[in-house]
Amino acid sequence: MENVNITQKVVAKYDGGRLKLYVDGAMIGEVIETSQGLQHHMNSGYIFNNEQIFQAQNEGWNEVTSFIEDSWH
Repeated sequence: MENVNITQKVVAKYDGGRLKLYVDGAMIGEVIETSQGLQHHMNSGYIFNNEQIFQAQNEGWNEVTSFIEDSWH
């Protein structure tokens, strides 16, 4: 499993006391301020570490493992 730094791609939106985190329009997590400080809740496949956000990807994530035959013709 490889972790890819996507920090620069993340967009934050403040909503109802929470900072919601998005990548390509999809919510990936949120930051909530509590009495213990900032709490980071990330969706599965996303990691918050050392003030950066990473997406966990399989080693061969960009390799084609299947295809759909074009039968529209």
